[in-house]
Amino acid sequence: MDNNREKLMTIQEASEWASVYLDREVTTSNISYLIQYGRIRKMENNGNTQVSKMDLIKYYESYLGKREISWKKQLGNDLNWGLSFDHLREADTTKHVHRLHPYKGKFIPQLVEYFLDDHIDDYKGEVYFDRGDIVLDPFCGSGTTLVQANELGIHAIGIDISEFNTFISNAKIGRYDIQDIRYETNRILKVLNEMAKSSNIIKFEDELSTLLSEFNNKYFPSPEYKRRVRNKEIDGKKYGEEKEKEFLSIYYGLIDKYGIKLKQDSDKTFLDKWYIKNVRQEIDMAFDLIRNIENIQTKKISSSNSK
Repeated sequence: MDNNREKLMTIQEASEWASVYLDREVTTSNISYLIQYGRIRKMENNGNTQVSKMDLIKYYESYLGKREISWKKQLGNDLNWGLSFDHLREADTTKHVHRLHPYKGKFIPQLVEYFLDDHIDDYKGEVYFDRGDIVLDPFCGSGTTLVQANELGIHAIGIDISEFNTFISNAKIGRYDIQDIRYETNRILKVLNEMAKSSNIIKFEDELSTLLSEFNNKYFPSPEYKRRVRNKEIDGKKYGEEKEKEFLSIYYGLIDKYGIKLKQDSDKTFLDKWYIKNVRQEIDMAFDLIRNIENIQTKKISSSNSK
């Protein structure tokens, strides 16, 4: 056995080692993610969490380069793998406004910027856009191209068949009075918090959270449970269904204890059917408060956060 490969490291040490091994930044959060989701084992030493270097090597060797090799086999060796941007962290690919709202199939901003900016390389031999030009994106989605064009001093027009997509895009590229947004947001939150305090919902949620945490710690210990499911030691679906039935009796007991009304008097609309009474009341209250905001841009961005 290679003792160096079997070496145990703290999360911080593992982060530093992996950064050198992969020649890219690996944060302590990345290592914690691998532990949490059972990719590598969690070791305990005098109350300190440690991981095995061998576990990390096995994980990275099973993944590193596999996607690049696979895609080049399909598309040819002239594939510009640099455009995969797989060296970037999720925080980099969802920087600033790109994190405002989840959107499936969104291009990362770095890919858009690659084609819009004024650099050239072995694959991009010409500059296609200059400051002051106008870019048209007929399928603008969540507005990534519009935002990146704005950063580069390029004008941009976006079109999309989805009204919600245009709503997200406009929210990202609009100009706002930050102080007014902060004032109106705090005003609305204060009303909603006072509304919640006057009901039993906070007590209900607190006790539910405590009981659920105790239940999960007992029957779904992390990361041990995920590791056992991954290794097929237990049937996650069957086990989960059994434990769900067990907890339902606890849940409905709390519903009765605090007098929570799960169903509304009508189920004709989406809001009627899928939101319990107190949540529906909060939605209606927030809508009324937002509707009365005088600053149009503040009203728009506040509406985007409530959609």
